[in-house]
Amino acid sequence: MSDHALKFVILGEGRVGKTSILTRYFSKKFNEGEKSTVNPAFHEKKHTYNGKNFDLKFWDTAGQEQFNAINNMYYQNSVGALLVYDVTIPETFEKVKSWVNTLQEVVGKDIIFVIAGNKFDLAKKNMLDENKAQIDNYCEQEKCQHFYTSAKTGFNLEETFNSLITSVMKKMENENFGGNKKGRGRKLEIKEQSDVKEKKKCC
Repeated sequence: MSDHALKFVILGEGRVGKTSILTRYFSKKFNEGEKSTVNPAFHEKKHTYNGKNFDLKFWDTAGQEQFNAINNMYYQNSVGALLVYDVTIPETFEKVKSWVNTLQEVVGKDIIFVIAGNKFDLAKKNMLDENKAQIDNYCEQEKCQHFYTSAKTGFNLEETFNSLITSVMKKMENENFGGNKKGRGRKLEIKEQSDVKEKKKCC
């Protein structure tokens, strides 16, 4: 039995590979041809930290970002977030900044998040070099970790999720696993909608 149920969200523009990252990490699968649906879904992971049991749930936007359909309820009670952009489309990193702003407005400035530059297997070195300084500066400013990832090959996914989960665990430990004004860090009763379905995966 879990001592705590914790909610994580994954954010980013459409087609950057959010669903594929979750599928590769949780199911060790990748299907380039599968399409997404508009049904929200989550992936679940059991985790033990310092003798405490956690039920980690990673929520996927299920393509809702393409229709501006994400509302504040999606973010609420989140303890951590994974922000994803496509390294082959630099503009998607700029969009990450707006996702971070919205996340912080709803959940609070101290929310833990990690940024993933996905589709590393398709990246050209000169493109990465051109954007490295900007990305490094932003991550230093926001005090967050950045990883290049590939949902197709699985590159760096373990490291990315471990960084996010461990950072959240350490923060909660420092808060003695107690709540704060946003309600994070305590046992969360996550209400699961009856229409939440396991969805088909995309890029």
